[in-house]
Amino acid sequence: MSSRINRRCFIKNSTAVVGAVSLGVTEITWASPQDTCRWALLSDTHISGDRTKTARGFSMTNNLDAVVSSVIDSRPCGIVIDGDIAFSTGEVEDYRIAREYVDKLSLAAPVYMALGNHDNLENFNSVFPETPGAKAPVKGKHITIINAGSIRLILLDSLQITNYTPGLLGYAQRQWLDHYLKRSEPKPTLIFLHHDFGEEDSKLQDDLRFFRIVQPRREVKAVFYGHSHRYHFSKQGDLDLVNLPSTAYHFTSWQSVGWVSAEITSEGASFEYCAVGGGMADDGKVTCLKWRR
Repeated sequence: MSSRINRRCFIKNSTAVVGAVSLGVTEITWASPQDTCRWALLSDTHISGDRTKTARGFSMTNNLDAVVSSVIDSRPCGIVIDGDIAFSTGEVEDYRIAREYVDKLSLAAPVYMALGNHDNLENFNSVFPETPGAKAPVKGKHITIINAGSIRLILLDSLQITNYTPGLLGYAQRQWLDHYLKRSEPKPTLIFLHHDFGEEDSKLQDDLRFFRIVQPRREVKAVFYGHSHRYHFSKQGDLDLVNLPSTAYHFTSWQSVGWVSAEITSEGASFEYCAVGGGMADDGKVTCLKWRR
């Protein structure tokens, strides 16, 4: 699938890799041979400890089998799973099955995970005691920082209460993010969190306070999120927002399930949608973004 990526979307450069300021975390900066790096972006896998479990007519494990195979074939330099790793209440057995998939993906590239409202931090940590990336020292939150050549990714934690739909970053996490962005090297930064934004009760409850932090920081180029099981691009002012689809099931019949192959540079990104089920009309569609300056 990823061979169809339109590389002409990019304005490439030869930005050198430099060290990062450590703010309560130990960061390891790793270099790419070129500015462009392909990332596999997944969300809402909803894996159950019962492999036969289905939801809305979909088998979550069958879908993830197909996704894992195509992700490995794409040969990414990094993989993100943007929350709701577990099916419903974040049981240990859910994560044990998820671990099998993560181990397969890890043979291709490091797998970085955020938590969503169907996850459970304690159970997640029991099955994934060590995960790649630097960790921020915010109690009760799973935050990951990745320095990937000329760009940085930050995976935030919007889990408020397991199996409770609304999300919350919380004061401590917002304060850490504000401090980190002000004090760290201002390299192009992409932020991931699970919950989407808006006035509905099911969304991120402190989204306005979150955007007050990231909107003025010009190094923040885009925010990625899941939760809605929808693939969609929008903006908050001039800040790009990317809604990642679910690999598990859709909420409406016209939507599809799948993952996104993203070729990312410090100047912009090209996104190819790789559908595995549901409405397949957008399979292979490429969307190009040029980051704000």
